[in-house]
Amino acid sequence: MKKSGNTILLSIIMGVLAAACCIGLLLVSALIPQKAVTKNTEKSALYFSAKELFEIMIKNQDAVKRDNYADCISTGIAYHLGNSEPIEGSNRKNPFIRILEGRYTRDEGENVDEGLRRTIREGAPANKTYSRYWHGGAAVIRILLPLMDISAMRVLFFVIGMLLNLVWITYLVFRREYIMAISYLMGIIFGKILFGYACFEYAFVCFLIPIFSALIYTSVRRSQEGKKSIPAEGLFLTAGILTCFFDFLTAETAVFTIPAFIAFVCMDSKKTKPFIIRTENDKKNKSPWLFLFRIAAFWFFGYAGMFGLKWGLNALFLGREEAMRAFSSVAERTVGEVNETLNAFSPAVGFAKRLEGIFVHNFSCLCGIPNNTSQSATILILLGTPAILYIIWFFFRKKELLNSLQNEKGKKEFSLFPIFLVIAFIPILRFVILSNHSYLHYFFTYRALMVDVMILVYIFIRTTILSDLLTYHPIQPARSESR
Repeated sequence: MKKSGNTILLSIIMGVLAAACCIGLLLVSALIPQKAVTKNTEKSALYFSAKELFEIMIKNQDAVKRDNYADCISTGIAYHLGNSEPIEGSNRKNPFIRILEGRYTRDEGENVDEGLRRTIREGAPANKTYSRYWHGGAAVIRILLPLMDISAMRVLFFVIGMLLNLVWITYLVFRREYIMAISYLMGIIFGKILFGYACFEYAFVCFLIPIFSALIYTSVRRSQEGKKSIPAEGLFLTAGILTCFFDFLTAETAVFTIPAFIAFVCMDSKKTKPFIIRTENDKKNKSPWLFLFRIAAFWFFGYAGMFGLKWGLNALFLGREEAMRAFSSVAERTVGEVNETLNAFSPAVGFAKRLEGIFVHNFSCLCGIPNNTSQSATILILLGTPAILYIIWFFFRKKELLNSLQNEKGKKEFSLFPIFLVIAFIPILRFVILSNHSYLHYFFTYRALMVDVMILVYIFIRTTILSDLLTYHPIQPARSESR
């Protein structure tokens, strides 16, 4: 009980420090002089003007569509974080008010790139607030603006993202975690994660995934070895806080599900006692379900708590009306009306048709099915692929593993297969709850399904003869005969 209390206390301290650092980052960015960011903001405005607001980076592939619309808003917010020019009803001299408001420029009927261009050329005021998010990404953009424009930042983000994943996968291979490495690699390939780094809206979640996967792996492995480690609960709490701070509601659940998948693969590894969770300095076996509940609760409290903090500060410093806009946006993203196409004049769809669109579009992006593929062919591919995989699995399955997972005393150990299914179901639940958002923004929400690919690949390898080829077995020295 004492150890559990210490874990919770340390986790809370980690969460408080993470939240304080996030707010501090915004304040630091808001104190950068406007003169230092103006030149590269102007270059960025011209860059966005030459691009489509929704730019398809590969022909007929919605899965790699870049959201310049959202990035242009973030750039506008970044610029105005330090803009202390007076606006009626707002104390712009106060940097704390500026970071809460998240203002940018856009008139009625105007595109966001036009508003950004008017801001630089005409000194147009920041007449729109976007206060429901923290806009941590805008803070990073503003800190980098004295050094480079948006096009250079995107190249920088791409290189950093590629290196992060390369180092993480190489580390797993070095540690002989071959099955985990292959599963993770296949997940990010289907999630087109490298394209995600070329867009600020998606990039931060894509950064957090390999970072927290590595941190959770280290924490669990050190725990299993009886060494001191950062508590997994504290890491998941911090992950939830940082996801809320940086993310624009893209594939936020992936920052929980993928590190959770990594944690349970560690616990399922043959290097330790299979299907048993053993924590540091604790000789009793912990329930895997209890562990899953704890890390999920800590991540959710971090994520939801950071939103609650933002909306509470909005109500306190910006007024009740500004805070209520956040709640109205929640209603819009969940049960808000959606149209059959992105054209607002197309007919609205019912809930059943909405769910069909969500799953067909999101899974089509995951599988990289071209946009010009007919719906009947798309559905056939989506249904046929699992059938083909099942046939392949059937011939390569490892029967002895499936028939019995028993320990030396003949008692069945607790299989983690149901836990993997629960983790895989989380993105599906997210699609249903945020049905409006998942229907309209399928071209990036599909990345939440990366964990499903990882789990599918892991279970496929783990339950087939491939596992014997990919599992490291140290060579035992030959015994010398006694004379």
